[in-house]
Amino acid sequence: MSDEDYKKLHPILNEVTQTYVSLYTNRPNEKNREQLIKLEALLHEKLEQLKKARDENE
Repeated sequence: MSDEDYKKLHPILNEVTQTYVSLYTNRPNEKNREQLIKLEALLHEKLEQLKKARDENE
């Protein structure tokens, strides 16, 4: 049975399967995105500290 035949015979099951596949393949990307957001916040915090230190030394 080809994919197209399967989609025609079982449209709901096919969509549910696609949803699960999408969730599991995008889940690691979501974790990476959350880590990058945390790192970005940390970077901005450190840059602000450096800027303050530089301003105090001038």
